Parts: sequence; structure tokens; C-alpha cells
Amino acid sequence: MFGMSDPAQTLLQIERYIQDGRMEMSEVMASEFTSMLLANKKRAVDSQVMLVKGLRLYCDILLLRNKAKEGVSIVKILHKERKKLTSILKKNAPELISKSTPPAEDYRREGNLHAAAGRNRPAQKAYSKCQKLAPNHVAAAYEAVVAIGPDKKILQVLLDCCAASEMVIKRDGLFLLEPENRPAQDAKKLLATLQALNGVQTSQISAVNKVSERLEKEIAAIESGEAVANAKLQSALDKLKPKHDYYEYS
Repeated sequence: MFGMSDPAQTLLQIERYIQDGRMEMSEVMASEFTSMLLANKKRAVDSQVMLVKGLRLYCDILLLRNKAKEGVSIVKILHKERKKLTSILKKNAPELISKSTPPAEDYRREGNLHAAAGRNRPAQKAYSKCQKLAPNHVAAAYEAVVAIGPDKKILQVLLDCCAASEMVIKRDGLFLLEPENRPAQDAKKLLATLQALNGVQTSQISAVNKVSERLEKEIAAIESGEAVANAKLQSALDKLKPKHDYYEYS
């Protein structure tokens, strides 16, 4: 079905369907694709890689299609199959482990699915696991606050992640907060969420306002041209420049 003799092409096709908004078709394909690979109990390494990628897509599709309860069962399979893949890679190609999607991202997925299914306690547990594996994961912390609400502990994690992040940057037209080696978070969406909390968490309102003011200031500085769009990139480029103009000695 769907020309699944080439797993890599099938995954690309599923991604294209998602991009085109053909969500029902993408769900059918992802279901068929993962079921087919799961049925093969003697999968080769490359098939295991494709299965894990397919399960991730399947989880994301179910979340987008408001089928979070179904997604929760799929993410459990994802954890199991990812662990199998990691075990295989440790024995045969350990250098590839660092190039794989970090487990933290799958716990982030799990948190989003549980939260969308109205299961806040399991969601919080999954988000916490994500932060444990990938500290200062501001994107996951933001999603936790949006999905579960401004619980004191959850909000504090977000504030801590913001504090650990470097200055706001602008890339591809978006203002981003991007901790070292972590996914970026849209800074304007983050700012809007924090501003909406004004007065909700009285014990943390001072910290919320402090982070909000910082984000506003850094975004405004980039918009006005007072700050470079990407300070980190600019610093790296500056280090590549020669310290002397050798032509002045000619």
C-alpha cells in the first residue's frame, strides 16, 4: 500500500501530506507504515530507524488531529522501539547515537499528548523527564505552561529556562530564545504568554515581569537596529576576522 517498498520515500511522502494539510491521508499512511514495520519481528537496523521516525510522525499527526488518547498508546510504543534502536546502535554503530533525535524530544511529545488528552499528572511527569534529560529545554517548558496551566512548579521551570537562555535572536523572520544545544522557542509567543499571566501567580509575578521586560527589551533592540539580529553568530564571525590588517604593512 502507498508504495511502501521504499520506507525513506514513504516517510517523505507523509511529511509532504502534513505540510499540505492532508492530515487524514497522513494519518492513514503513518498507521499503515508503522504497522507494517512492527509486524516484521526481524527488522534490520535501517528498518528500525525508519520505524522510530515513523512512530514520531504518527504521534505528531494524532496530536494535530485531536486524537491524543490514541497518541498516548503510540508514544509508549515509540519509547520501546527507540530504546531497542539505541541498544542496537550501542553494539554496532555507537557514533550514530549522538546524531539521533534525543530521547528528551519523545518525552516532550508524550507530555503534549497526555496534556491534550486531559491527563495533567502524566503530562507533568513526561515534561519533567524531558527537562531531566535536556535541562533548560525552554520550548518544552513553554508547552507545559500552555498545555497544563501556570502551576507554580511548571511556571518556575519556564522562568529558569528563560534565565539560562542567551539573548533573543532573529532568524528567518522570527524572534527566538534558544538555549545552548536546545530547540528554539518563539520569543514573541513566549512574551505574550507571560504577559497574560500578569496577576495570575502573585508569588511569582515579580519574576514573570522581569523575564517579560527582558524579552521586550531584547526584541525592541533588534527591531530598532540597536542590537544585531544574532549576537552569537556575530561573535563567532568576529573571531574569524584577522586581528591585523596585513595590507597596512605592505
